[in-house]
Amino acid sequence: MFNIKKIKDMFNFTTNQKLTIKIGIDIIIHSLPYAIFYQYVLSKVIDKYIPDKNLYGVFILSSILIFIITVFFVFDKKHETQRKCCYYDNDKQIKEKIFSAIQHASISDLDRINVGELFQITTSQSFQASQMFVWNGLGIFAVRLKSIIVISIIMMFINWKISLVVIGIFILSYIILLPFYNKNMKAYKKLQSTIINLQGKINEYIDSFQTTKTLRLEEININEIKIMLEKSKKELLKSSKILGLHTALFSLLTFFSTIVTLIIGGNQIILGIGVGSTIILIVDYINDINNHMKSLLEHVHGIINKYNCFINILTIVDINKEIDEGTLELDNIKSIEFRNIKLSYDGINTILDNINLKIDKPITVAIVGKSGAGKTSFINLIPRFYNLTEGQILINGIDYTQYKLSELRKNISYVFQNPVILNMSIKDNLIYGNNNVKIEDVIRVCKSIGLNEKIETLDDGYETIINAETDILSYGEKQLLSFARAILKDGSIVILDEVTSNLDLEFEQNVMEANKVILKNKISFVIAHRINTIKDSDLIVFIDNKKIVEMGTHEELMKKHGYYYNLYMSKEKSVALIN
Repeated sequence: MFNIKKIKDMFNFTTNQKLTIKIGIDIIIHSLPYAIFYQYVLSKVIDKYIPDKNLYGVFILSSILIFIITVFFVFDKKHETQRKCCYYDNDKQIKEKIFSAIQHASISDLDRINVGELFQITTSQSFQASQMFVWNGLGIFAVRLKSIIVISIIMMFINWKISLVVIGIFILSYIILLPFYNKNMKAYKKLQSTIINLQGKINEYIDSFQTTKTLRLEEININEIKIMLEKSKKELLKSSKILGLHTALFSLLTFFSTIVTLIIGGNQIILGIGVGSTIILIVDYINDINNHMKSLLEHVHGIINKYNCFINILTIVDINKEIDEGTLELDNIKSIEFRNIKLSYDGINTILDNINLKIDKPITVAIVGKSGAGKTSFINLIPRFYNLTEGQILINGIDYTQYKLSELRKNISYVFQNPVILNMSIKDNLIYGNNNVKIEDVIRVCKSIGLNEKIETLDDGYETIINAETDILSYGEKQLLSFARAILKDGSIVILDEVTSNLDLEFEQNVMEANKVILKNKISFVIAHRINTIKDSDLIVFIDNKKIVEMGTHEELMKKHGYYYNLYMSKEKSVALIN
């Protein structure tokens, strides 16, 4: 049912093992007096002292009962506080490990994980897993011990003949119902997988709601969600049916135990060798065992849930980390060479093949080609977002895997196609990851790209809190913030991935003017569809069919009447038609 090695890994996952064991032992020890004495003392009061009108005995035993209940209440309150503190701390540690694993994960492996799954794992599943051992693990053991061993021993002292029959029935019922645990575990695992996929699909729809409305896909999306909800319902019903059948069968066996007790006990009373209070007490103990076993069943259902949550967490935590075996420092990048490069994400489909290119600082390189030609994949090799399938990339004449990843990336300023805006002030967004920058430098850069004037119109200026969804800044202004952040980083290599594709002509002109100064004495890679943003580049590289098919300056490529010429002329015709 459960993988023992996985359970050991789960138990050792946090640093609260000693407290977890202590809580479990305390639950067992402090629950014993209540389990042993409460009903037994109560039966003595009813069976002996009340009939004999022994008020003193009734008072003494009643005081003992009150004391037992009070002690149990105090310890139960203490353990409840300990449990909550423990699993809140576990949840914190689990979330920290998940986040750390994601931060250090290989991007190629991280790409395969659904966003909805990550969201579920880092929120609700993390909290569920944090409780597995603190309550649902050792707590179950305490209930087992209390309900089966302790109560069974008491019953043996009261009437061993009836007790042997009852205990035998319960042991037999447990053996019969054991397969249901495994079925329930499989059913619940499918249910969890369905819920995770549903959450991922909902997140996807929320993120793309503008596209959905533009393409009028509302009804299609609603139908897809209905199908997934129906699947979730079926899995939930299947799991509930198994659990319900299990509970019903166990209740039937408990009822059978009660009937057997009444038959044997009634016969003993008729023969004059038994008393009614003993039968009532045993029936009460049977009901007590029944209640504990039902609670145990619910706990097992919870354990299955938490176990599956932990399995998902371990899958994320064990994700392959980025390979960083480099040892060299890197102060400045003067040259970069791509030598016989081949790239495949899955080992089957080739994305780039036989790429050869050598460039020296300073230079601006424009990467051109049709959509899906591999332009972004090409520049993503520079910061080592993905590992090469074949070939080498040399920086300053040395294989770039010999440099520390942190050293390589600190020399690269990257502006992505979609602006990266964090939930913090404008100033903190601009100096994020580069806290040594002074506010004077921030203002200077913002002035150079025409953004300072807009920021100063805001009530809090550079201290204004923004996020990705804010409407304080336009999309173009957000992109300029990302651009300014890359400028302030002052990397030896600057990568601009379609940074002007969503800017209007005014913003684009500001960026192009800033580029002339900022990209001076650097190696820059520019991906752009707008010809006017790349025609002044020092080198234009045209990628087609996974390879470099042309490269040269704008004038040189126009004279060849090849790939670039055809692309340029098609763009010119498009502009002419628009005008």
